[in-house]
Amino acid sequence: MKKPPRLSRCPTIACASAMLLLASCGGSSSEPVAAVVPPPALDVVVTAAQMNDSDMSNLLFRLREGSTVMLPAGKFHFDRPLIMNTSGVTIIGKGSGSNPASDTILSFRDASSRNGLQVSNVKTITLKNFAVEDAAGNAVFVSASSNVTMDGLRAEWTTDPTRTSKMAYGLYPVNSDNIIVRNSKVIGSEDAGIYVGQSQNIRVSNNEVYLNVAGVEIENSLNAIVENNDLHDNTGGVLVFSLPGTYRFKKGAGVLIQNNNIHDNNTPVAANATGFVTSVPVGTGIMVLAADNTEIKNNVIKNHQTTSILALSYQATGFAINDPDYNPYIHGLYAYGNTVSASGHAPGGAFGKELKPLVDGLFAQLASNGLPTLLPYGVWDGILDPARSSGLIPLPGMGGLGIGGVANDDSRICIMNNTALDTPVVDAVISYETLDINLIGLKLGASVAAGEMPPEAIAGIPAGLLQPAFPFAPRMHCQLTLPAIPAFPIIK
Repeated sequence: MKKPPRLSRCPTIACASAMLLLASCGGSSSEPVAAVVPPPALDVVVTAAQMNDSDMSNLLFRLREGSTVMLPAGKFHFDRPLIMNTSGVTIIGKGSGSNPASDTILSFRDASSRNGLQVSNVKTITLKNFAVEDAAGNAVFVSASSNVTMDGLRAEWTTDPTRTSKMAYGLYPVNSDNIIVRNSKVIGSEDAGIYVGQSQNIRVSNNEVYLNVAGVEIENSLNAIVENNDLHDNTGGVLVFSLPGTYRFKKGAGVLIQNNNIHDNNTPVAANATGFVTSVPVGTGIMVLAADNTEIKNNVIKNHQTTSILALSYQATGFAINDPDYNPYIHGLYAYGNTVSASGHAPGGAFGKELKPLVDGLFAQLASNGLPTLLPYGVWDGILDPARSSGLIPLPGMGGLGIGGVANDDSRICIMNNTALDTPVVDAVISYETLDINLIGLKLGASVAAGEMPPEAIAGIPAGLLQPAFPFAPRMHCQLTLPAIPAFPIIK
């Protein structure tokens, strides 16, 4: 049986002052009472000998608010998560590289429990300059907290990650406010490298993220800036998702994606991946699902076999909606000023399966005119919210879905005024900029053609509304003013 923890004595001067003041008061309740003097914060210098499960768990449990924990260089193996729930703490290592002589490496290879470093219910936490390797579950997990900074970290699954990784998320702040993730590296998650969910006021900047299913994922969150990152060799570069469920925020909104280098994200989905992330088509630069007010500007988006920018409402996934209060539609996406190249040459995911007839027909049309067979770099499913659009033709038995129509100004999907480096544009003839799939009309027409629905189902519907809009998608040729993203958190 462990002995109960000893209570720390208060500083001698503080205790003496308090007793003298109480004595002078004579016990009268009308007299002022001495203020409690909190114990001073400590600089805790951890030795290499203390870098083990028992000593580190005890040390983190006894931390005082405002303390700084300084970790030594070396590679240290742990069998269970390191758990901390004291506010105002900074944990800083010697470096996040792979050299034990100069860097601080926390290894969870063959650990008997999931997760690496786990922090919850704190006000202010800074994690800096160390690496977490081979954590099954989440490498660095912070929940239900505020003022969260992850700076100069590395989270990595070190051996053949696309086939063997059990690291679900690398850097994983969730259900938190005022989050900065910067100057870090994440490699080999079976889901998202940097995942921020159910949170608000977020800045993800200057990170390198690769060999994950999703490079950076912002999910059911408010007010996020993703900027100046190098995102490559993932399945998808950036995901902005708003999913149904019992989440803190029912609808994700307000994401700015700017000044990133998003390239070569053509890595197959990890063998151990599960859930919604498996629906990301291999070779997608940026994918926005059912989120509101997403601005995409001034990025370099290069070499994606499916498409550079994919905009979808939730119905396009084919998954059931289990939340009656969930709004499944995407509203307000504007992509402009981006430099795009090498996009859409070998579409994967649904474009190589369910939508393969669409892609084959499009490629045949292009080839017959001597043009490159490429999927446009901006693709939208064309599904509109009936409550925020006009001119929509409702379809009986389709759960309120319709075809045609135009979104209201603040709900439009606008992809234009980008620079495409290697595809032709012939005015009024061809452009590889946008494709409006018109998914609902396309499926309706295909069902009638296959004899699954009677011809009367499309009686009176213009034939153009049963086909994808290509080239030149009129509904996507627009401009949009989106609400500004708040400046916090500011990177210093």
